[in-house]
Amino acid sequence: MIQRLAFLPTAVILLTLALAGVGLILHPGQGGALVSYFDAWFLQILKFSVLQATLSAVGSVLLAVPFALILATRPFRQQWLIQGLMNLFFIMPVLTVVLGVVAVFNDWFRVFSLTGIVVAHLYLNVPYAIRLFWERLSQYSQTHAQVAVTLNMTAWQRFRVLKLPILIDAFRPIFVLIFLMCFSSFTVVLTLSGGPANTNLEVAVFQSLKLDFDPKGAAFYAFFHGLIAFLILFFLGRRDQFGIEFNRLTERQHATATDTQWLAIAVLLFVLSLPLFGLTVDALSAPFAGSSRFGQALTTSLLLALGSGVLATVLALCRSLSKQQGRFTRFLDFGLLVLPMMVITTGLLLLTLKLHIAFKMTFFLIIWLNALMAMPLIITPLQSRIQLYHRRYQPLAESLGMPARTRLGLIYLPAVLPLLPWAMVLSMVLSIGDLGVAALLGSAQFVTLPILIYQAMGSYQLVLASQLTLILLVICAVLLLAAEWIGGRLRYA
Repeated sequence: MIQRLAFLPTAVILLTLALAGVGLILHPGQGGALVSYFDAWFLQILKFSVLQATLSAVGSVLLAVPFALILATRPFRQQWLIQGLMNLFFIMPVLTVVLGVVAVFNDWFRVFSLTGIVVAHLYLNVPYAIRLFWERLSQYSQTHAQVAVTLNMTAWQRFRVLKLPILIDAFRPIFVLIFLMCFSSFTVVLTLSGGPANTNLEVAVFQSLKLDFDPKGAAFYAFFHGLIAFLILFFLGRRDQFGIEFNRLTERQHATATDTQWLAIAVLLFVLSLPLFGLTVDALSAPFAGSSRFGQALTTSLLLALGSGVLATVLALCRSLSKQQGRFTRFLDFGLLVLPMMVITTGLLLLTLKLHIAFKMTFFLIIWLNALMAMPLIITPLQSRIQLYHRRYQPLAESLGMPARTRLGLIYLPAVLPLLPWAMVLSMVLSIGDLGVAALLGSAQFVTLPILIYQAMGSYQLVLASQLTLILLVICAVLLLAAEWIGGRLRYA
């Protein structure tokens, strides 16, 4: 029974990919001849997709390494909080960063351009890159560090012998990971492109379906996007190098941060808080104008988030019951993070259009796809707890002849119960801030908070967009705080 439950996420992912592939092949559109899509426009889109992803990835890595080196100098008491903040920027609604960048930097440079896109990507990815490099640098042996001190090695020698090999080993997978996420960026490019010249493959898919009504063109762009991302994915390596986890099991450090570490933390907090500060100032600069569809958008977003949170938590819980995760399973789970979800969404939408059930499936498809995107991010902590309890109590359970259902209820469920509110709320936050899937699958009557924000931006109501985004950010903060409170009560109950 346990192994069947553990296989459920694999079956769901494979079914999703298969249905999306069928939809791309059997698209309902006629369009032009296939060779007609290999034109100058396609080359321009491909060139811009690679250019903005490369600039964003290079900038993220170069900015992250110095901060990671400083923060990894030695463990300190407050590092769990700083690491948590780095992770929070990764899951923060993208529109929050976009509107913040517009509010802060609009007078400094032309935000609606390639520059604005790269800056927004830096805000989203530099904290995550710092977190990854920091984690890798913290893994080198303390024994080696003590030997280096005994040998009177200089700071440069310790860096060259101990840390530089770790940075070189981590550089390629982290660079490719961020490149893929920026290559598949939708919300940032859609909102900050400033014109047709700054269009990537994700936005081209959206425009083909929503503006040009050309399903064949959408399938063409989606196929090449998926193919390129799939080929690049092979350069990434193991999935578990890139886990995002609020680790509550790690012992708190008792050392205080050095002066250099405090300086790095202060600079990080100041720079990262600028968009949030600018967003808040813009939002409070005028009375809340509101929108006639605000209530509908808020209700729809919360219902979608709740459904996605429940489904993602169930799937992650099933996956965490697996005793061993093979290479194929890790590839499937991690692939959902970096493979362009717009490609999968396009395939499923084209399939539902072919079957004439598109409008009936909107809610279900958004919940389904958002849950699949959130699931990989919450597997690691759940699996760590279950494996710990498995090693601790499995011999006793076998000696008592305890059936699988009883083990689930008496051993594994109590192990993960304090983490379930966090897992569900994290999935909800990722879902409630999604624009791409909802915008592609939704109809004119379908509206969520991110869609309402995008419509306000499109009509140059930037203050209203900032106000709605601030409401979205407050909702996410309340959800996360509630999850921490409930998790704490369950942990000490």
